[in-house]
Amino acid sequence: MTLERISDIVIEENKDVYSPDEDTFLLLDLIQIDEGEDILEIGCGTGMISIHCAYHGANVTAVDVNEKAVELTSKNAEINDIDLKDILFSDMFSEVQGMWDAIIFNPPYLPKVEGYPMDVRWDGGIDGDETIVKFLERSYSYLCPEGRVYFCCSDLAPLTRIYNTIDMGYEIIEQREKTFDFETIYAFSLIAMNHSSAPFI
Repeated sequence: MTLERISDIVIEENKDVYSPDEDTFLLLDLIQIDEGEDILEIGCGTGMISIHCAYHGANVTAVDVNEKAVELTSKNAEINDIDLKDILFSDMFSEVQGMWDAIIFNPPYLPKVEGYPMDVRWDGGIDGDETIVKFLERSYSYLCPEGRVYFCCSDLAPLTRIYNTIDMGYEIIEQREKTFDFETIYAFSLIAMNHSSAPFI
């Protein structure tokens, strides 16, 4: 089922945690889950997407490399009286075990700005696509057969390597986009292809 956005969910924010923005809502409106599915959100931030998935009956594990995001997701789940299966500090899949019906990631996807320190909230590597490519390569091993992946990216980063990585192990179910004066952001829904034909494992 389509993940209906619930207007009365309350999300507190923190200046050190990525706040829900246009990319969050573009991704949220694309996600489809069934009740009882096992869902993993990488980079949970404030926990908005994880909380919405759990509200609709999913068993959700939320992880983030930012300890303040882990704390904030836990707080927001409590505020909304939502039970998340687990909330973990994890550098992508470093502390993750098990197999998942869907994996969700609103990643840092902007190219690093020279002269500024790396910020995990939005820097996706030197060109901006490194984190996404790494995520797609690693996600495959954690997906149930025909498991799904949802993620965002921006045309401020090169898209060729992202599409090439998708082609090696996934099929695009749906792609949405939203254009602003300075960039276009994309949200993808993917399904894993046959494990015997993918090069990731």
